[in-house]
Amino acid sequence: MRSSHTSLFTASCLFHWALCHGVILNAQGNDGSPASVGFQGINPCQQDTTIIRDAEIKDNIVNECGRTQLNGNIDVGENTEQALAANAVTQVQAGGEVQLTIHQVNADGAGPYVCDLDENSNSAMISPKNITMLNNVPGDNGLSLTKTQQFNVTIKMPDDLQCTGASTGNVCTVRCRNNAAAGPFGGCFAVQQVDSTPKVNTPANIETKQPLDKINEQMKQNQVNFEIASKANNTP
Repeated sequence: MRSSHTSLFTASCLFHWALCHGVILNAQGNDGSPASVGFQGINPCQQDTTIIRDAEIKDNIVNECGRTQLNGNIDVGENTEQALAANAVTQVQAGGEVQLTIHQVNADGAGPYVCDLDENSNSAMISPKNITMLNNVPGDNGLSLTKTQQFNVTIKMPDDLQCTGASTGNVCTVRCRNNAAAGPFGGCFAVQQVDSTPKVNTPANIETKQPLDKINEQMKQNQVNFEIASKANNTP
Protein backbone atom coordinates (compact mmCIF):
# COMPACT_ATOMS: atom_id res chain seq x y z
CA MET A 1 0.00 0.00 0.00
CA ARG A 2 2.75 2.43 0.92
CA SER A 3 4.69 1.87 -2.31
CA SER A 4 1.64 2.51 -4.52
CA HIS A 5 0.80 5.73 -2.66
CA THR A 6 4.41 6.89 -2.90
CA SER A 7 4.52 6.23 -6.64
CA LEU A 8 1.27 8.12 -7.22
CA PHE A 9 2.47 11.01 -5.08
CA THR A 10 5.80 11.24 -6.87
CA ALA A 11 4.30 11.11 -10.35
CA SER A 12 1.73 13.80 -9.60
CA CYS A 13 4.19 16.15 -7.91
CA LEU A 14 6.75 15.73 -10.68
CA PHE A 15 4.04 16.97 -13.05
CA HIS A 16 3.46 19.98 -10.77
CA TRP A 17 7.18 20.43 -10.00
CA ALA A 18 7.09 24.20 -9.69
CA LEU A 19 4.33 24.06 -7.11
CA CYS A 20 5.60 21.35 -4.74
CA HIS A 21 8.23 21.78 -2.01
CA GLY A 22 7.33 20.14 1.30
CA VAL A 23 3.91 18.80 2.25
CA ILE A 24 2.27 17.51 5.45
CA LEU A 25 0.58 14.32 4.28
CA ASN A 26 -0.65 12.93 7.57
CA ALA A 27 -0.82 13.63 11.32
CA GLN A 28 -1.69 10.78 13.67
CA GLY A 29 -2.38 11.41 17.34
CA ASN A 30 -3.95 8.90 19.75
CA ASP A 31 -4.13 5.29 18.61
CA GLY A 32 -7.49 4.48 17.07
CA SER A 33 -8.37 8.10 16.30
CA PRO A 34 -8.65 9.39 12.73
CA ALA A 35 -5.71 11.05 11.06
CA SER A 36 -5.55 14.73 10.17
CA VAL A 37 -4.21 16.03 6.87
CA GLY A 38 -2.77 19.42 6.04
CA PHE A 39 -5.31 22.14 5.26
CA GLN A 40 -5.96 22.37 1.49
CA GLY A 41 -4.46 18.90 1.15
CA ILE A 42 -5.29 16.59 -1.75
CA ASN A 43 -4.95 12.96 -0.69
CA PRO A 44 -2.58 11.31 -1.51
CA CYS A 45 -0.90 14.35 -3.07
CA GLN A 46 -1.01 18.07 -2.50
CA GLN A 47 -0.32 19.74 -5.81
CA ASP A 48 0.32 23.16 -4.31
CA THR A 49 2.36 23.57 -1.16
CA THR A 50 1.58 26.02 1.64
CA ILE A 51 3.66 29.19 2.00
CA ILE A 52 3.64 30.71 5.49
CA ARG A 53 5.41 34.09 5.70
CA ASP A 54 5.36 36.21 8.85
CA ALA A 55 5.45 39.44 6.82
CA GLU A 56 2.28 38.47 4.94
CA ILE A 57 0.57 37.49 8.19
CA LYS A 58 1.54 40.80 9.81
CA ASP A 59 0.22 42.75 6.83
CA ASN A 60 -3.06 40.79 6.99
CA ILE A 61 -2.56 39.47 3.47
CA VAL A 62 -3.04 35.95 4.83
CA ASN A 63 -3.94 34.43 8.18
CA GLU A 64 -1.82 32.26 10.45
CA CYS A 65 -1.72 29.29 8.06
CA GLY A 66 -0.57 31.20 5.00
CA ARG A 67 -1.59 30.57 1.42
CA THR A 68 -1.16 28.42 -1.64
CA GLN A 69 -0.44 29.68 -5.13
CA LEU A 70 -3.48 27.89 -6.51
CA ASN A 71 -6.08 28.81 -3.89
CA GLY A 72 -4.72 31.85 -2.04
CA ASN A 73 -5.38 32.44 1.66
CA ILE A 74 -6.19 29.34 3.71
CA ASP A 75 -9.39 29.80 5.73
CA VAL A 76 -8.58 28.10 9.04
CA GLY A 77 -12.15 28.06 10.36
CA GLU A 78 -13.62 26.64 7.16
CA ASN A 79 -10.96 23.95 6.80
CA THR A 80 -11.31 22.97 10.46
CA GLU A 81 -15.09 22.58 10.30
CA GLN A 82 -14.83 20.61 7.06
CA ALA A 83 -12.32 18.26 8.67
CA LEU A 84 -14.56 17.80 11.73
CA ALA A 85 -17.55 17.02 9.51
CA ALA A 86 -15.48 14.46 7.61
CA ASN A 87 -14.25 12.82 10.84
CA ALA A 88 -10.71 13.72 9.77
CA VAL A 89 -9.32 15.38 12.90
CA THR A 90 -6.86 13.38 14.96
CA GLN A 91 -7.28 13.22 18.74
CA VAL A 92 -4.60 14.26 21.22
CA GLN A 93 -4.02 14.80 24.91
CA ALA A 94 -1.74 17.02 26.96
CA GLY A 95 1.85 15.81 26.74
CA GLY A 96 0.94 13.29 24.04
CA GLU A 97 2.77 12.63 20.80
CA VAL A 98 1.67 13.14 17.20
CA GLN A 99 3.33 11.34 14.29
CA LEU A 100 3.68 13.47 11.16
CA THR A 101 4.40 12.30 7.64
CA ILE A 102 6.13 15.08 5.72
CA HIS A 103 6.94 14.62 2.05
CA GLN A 104 9.94 16.56 0.80
CA VAL A 105 9.53 17.08 -2.93
CA ASN A 106 12.58 19.15 -3.80
CA ALA A 107 15.57 20.89 -2.24
CA ASP A 108 13.77 23.71 -0.40
CA GLY A 109 11.23 21.44 1.23
CA ALA A 110 13.90 20.23 3.66
CA GLY A 111 14.19 20.75 7.40
CA PRO A 112 14.48 21.60 10.04
CA TYR A 113 10.79 22.23 10.66
CA VAL A 114 9.38 24.05 13.67
CA CYS A 115 5.83 23.64 14.93
CA ASP A 116 3.57 25.74 17.14
CA LEU A 117 -0.12 25.76 17.90
CA ASP A 118 -3.08 28.06 18.38
CA GLU A 119 -5.19 26.81 21.29
CA ASN A 120 -8.14 28.92 20.11
CA SER A 121 -7.79 27.35 16.65
CA ASN A 122 -8.42 30.54 14.67
CA SER A 123 -7.04 33.54 16.57
CA ALA A 124 -4.14 34.47 14.26
CA MET A 125 -1.53 32.89 16.55
CA ILE A 126 -1.75 35.86 18.94
CA SER A 127 -0.29 33.70 21.74
CA PRO A 128 1.13 30.59 20.03
CA LYS A 129 2.58 27.73 22.03
CA ASN A 130 5.77 26.09 20.82
CA ILE A 131 5.69 22.36 20.20
CA THR A 132 8.61 20.08 21.04
CA MET A 133 10.17 18.40 18.00
CA LEU A 134 11.35 14.92 19.03
CA ASN A 135 13.00 14.41 15.64
CA ASN A 136 13.05 16.33 12.38
CA VAL A 137 13.43 16.40 8.62
CA PRO A 138 17.13 16.63 7.73
CA GLY A 139 18.36 19.86 6.21
CA ASP A 140 20.01 23.22 6.75
CA ASN A 141 17.91 26.41 6.50
CA GLY A 142 15.20 24.49 4.66
CA LEU A 143 17.59 23.07 2.06
CA SER A 144 19.10 19.66 1.28
CA LEU A 145 19.93 17.47 -1.71
CA THR A 146 17.04 15.12 -0.91
CA LYS A 147 14.14 14.90 -3.36
CA THR A 148 10.82 13.01 -3.38
CA GLN A 149 11.23 11.36 0.01
CA GLN A 150 8.90 10.95 2.99
CA PHE A 151 10.01 11.56 6.56
CA ASN A 152 8.29 10.56 9.80
CA VAL A 153 8.49 13.32 12.40
CA THR A 154 7.27 13.05 15.99
CA ILE A 155 6.07 16.11 17.87
CA LYS A 156 5.01 16.40 21.52
CA MET A 157 1.99 18.38 22.65
CA PRO A 158 2.51 20.87 25.52
CA ASP A 159 1.94 19.46 29.00
CA ASP A 160 -0.45 22.33 29.73
CA LEU A 161 -2.42 21.93 26.49
CA GLN A 162 -5.89 23.50 26.53
CA CYS A 163 -7.61 23.42 23.14
CA THR A 164 -10.76 25.56 23.08
CA GLY A 165 -11.48 26.25 19.42
CA ALA A 166 -13.96 25.34 16.68
CA SER A 167 -17.61 24.38 17.06
CA THR A 168 -16.67 21.51 19.38
CA GLY A 169 -14.76 23.76 21.80
CA ASN A 170 -11.73 21.44 22.02
CA VAL A 171 -9.74 21.95 18.81
CA CYS A 172 -6.29 23.46 18.30
CA THR A 173 -4.56 24.41 15.05
CA VAL A 174 -1.03 23.06 14.65
CA ARG A 175 1.31 24.90 12.27
CA CYS A 176 4.60 23.46 11.00
CA ARG A 177 7.04 25.10 8.59
CA ASN A 178 10.68 25.19 7.58
CA ASN A 179 12.73 28.35 7.05
CA ALA A 180 13.51 28.08 3.34
CA ALA A 181 14.17 31.47 1.75
CA ALA A 182 11.68 30.73 -1.03
CA GLY A 183 9.02 29.81 1.53
CA PRO A 184 8.81 29.10 4.39
CA PHE A 185 6.95 25.94 3.38
CA GLY A 186 4.84 23.68 5.55
CA GLY A 187 1.21 23.61 6.56
CA CYS A 188 -1.45 23.49 9.26
CA PHE A 189 -3.78 20.81 10.55
CA ALA A 190 -6.38 20.49 13.30
CA VAL A 191 -6.14 18.35 16.44
CA GLN A 192 -8.94 17.60 18.91
CA GLN A 193 -8.13 17.34 22.63
CA VAL A 194 -9.92 14.54 24.46
CA ASP A 195 -8.58 14.89 28.02
CA SER A 196 -10.18 18.26 28.78
CA THR A 197 -13.62 19.78 29.19
CA PRO A 198 -14.68 21.40 25.89
CA LYS A 199 -15.43 25.10 25.92
CA VAL A 200 -18.92 26.16 24.86
CA ASN A 201 -18.26 28.57 22.00
CA THR A 202 -20.94 31.08 21.05
CA PRO A 203 -20.78 34.33 19.04
CA ALA A 204 -21.07 36.20 22.32
CA ASN A 205 -18.00 34.73 24.01
CA ILE A 206 -15.56 34.41 21.10
CA GLU A 207 -13.04 37.24 21.31
CA THR A 208 -12.74 38.94 17.92
CA LYS A 209 -12.29 42.57 18.89
CA GLN A 210 -9.09 44.53 18.26
CA PRO A 211 -7.81 47.68 19.95
CA LEU A 212 -8.24 50.93 18.03
CA ASP A 213 -4.52 51.33 17.28
CA LYS A 214 -4.45 47.91 15.61
CA ILE A 215 -7.53 48.75 13.56
CA ASN A 216 -5.98 52.03 12.38
CA GLU A 217 -2.72 50.25 11.58
CA GLN A 218 -4.58 47.71 9.49
CA MET A 219 -6.52 50.41 7.63
CA LYS A 220 -3.24 52.06 6.61
CA GLN A 221 -1.86 48.74 5.41
CA ASN A 222 -5.05 48.06 3.45
CA GLN A 223 -4.59 51.36 1.62
CA VAL A 224 -1.02 50.42 0.71
CA ASN A 225 -2.12 46.99 -0.48
CA PHE A 226 -4.92 48.52 -2.55
CA GLU A 227 -2.51 50.81 -4.40
CA ILE A 228 -0.20 47.90 -5.19
CA ALA A 229 -3.08 45.73 -6.41
CA SER A 230 -4.54 48.56 -8.47
CA LYS A 231 -1.24 49.19 -10.26
CA ALA A 232 -0.82 45.48 -10.93
CA ASN A 233 -4.31 45.23 -12.43
CA ASN A 234 -3.64 48.19 -14.72
CA THR A 235 -0.31 46.85 -15.97
CA PRO A 236 -0.61 45.51 -19.55
